Order: sequence, then structure tokens, then C-alpha cells
Amino acid sequence: MATKHAWQVLKPLLSPAFWGVLGLALAAAGYAAWHLKSLRQLNADLAAIASGQDVTIDPATAPAALILARTNDLLRTDRLDEAQALTAVASPRLAPSENAKILFNRANYRLRQAAALVEKGDLDGATALVNLSKGEYRVALRLTPGDWDLKYNLDVAMRMVRDLPVGDSEPEEIPPDAPKRLWTDVPGVPKGLP
Repeated sequence: MATKHAWQVLKPLLSPAFWGVLGLALAAAGYAAWHLKSLRQLNADLAAIASGQDVTIDPATAPAALILARTNDLLRTDRLDEAQALTAVASPRLAPSENAKILFNRANYRLRQAAALVEKGDLDGATALVNLSKGEYRVALRLTPGDWDLKYNLDVAMRMVRDLPVGDSEPEEIPPDAPKRLWTDVPGVPKGLP
């Protein structure tokens, strides 16, 4: 009688449905373990970047958080060309909000460089950098139109270098006794808090 009772307990364990459920459970556990390992690696890479280590990543497969952190680190160490190369490969697969963050940070970098050039007196170089940053702010605003920080920084850049309409008219003759234009295209870097 005891063997009959044991057989009744073991009989459901031998059914194909049980083995299917067991297989799915093992697969789910394996996926969870792999996911946990990849998150730990991501956190280790982010911590290494934050501590100033030069971490090499694959832009075609790296998570967005790692792309953004690496880009910011490259900009912080004045390696704009490497940052642009990294984001050129990664951008097509990133979400619009992540691309907007990258553009925002690159534009901020250019704006800081332009402010330094203004202080040195290189107005032509500063104007070019401000115009590049304005273009990146505008593209980022198209991706995330409600971002207040983008709007504010674009406004600051617009105040640094005005966008003047290009006219098709003939140049006017300036009388010899006319006062000289002393106003430059880069009036200065706005200072103060918002």
C-alpha cells in the first residue's frame, strides 16, 4: 500500500507539463542570473568612469547609461573628437531622450569653451563655437521639446551670439563721416543667476 501511495505522489512529477514548467523556471532563473551579472558589470563600469578611469566600451552594444557616462567623461577631459565618434556609432540605437542628453552635454561643453575664448579675446573662435552649440541645442529641443534646461541654455547661447537674418539686398554705401560700428557679434558672456 505504501508503494501505491508513493506512486501517486510521483506520478504528477513524471508528466510532460511538470517538466515543461520546470524547464521554464530554470530558464527564467538563468536569465535573472545573467541580468544580475550584467547589471553588476554596468555598475562597476559606471563607478570606474566616475573615479576617472579610462574605460573602453563598445558603442554598438553598451547600455545608454554607459554611453552617456563615457561621453561626459570624454568631454570632461577635453576629448571632444572621441566623444563625437562614440556617439556617432551609438546614437542610432538610443532613445530620443538619451540622444538629447548627449547633445545637451556636448553643446554645454562647446559653450564653456566659447566663454573661455571670449575671456581671451578670440571672438571669431567663440562665435563659431556658440553657433555650433546653438545647433546642438536646437536638435536636442526637437527631440525633447519640453526640456526647460535646453531652452534656458539655448537662450543663453542666443544672447551670446545673435542670429541675424541674412538679407539679399545690395550693400549700402556708408558715408565716410558715419560713426563706426563698435558692437561685435559676441557682446559678452551673460553672468549671474537665472
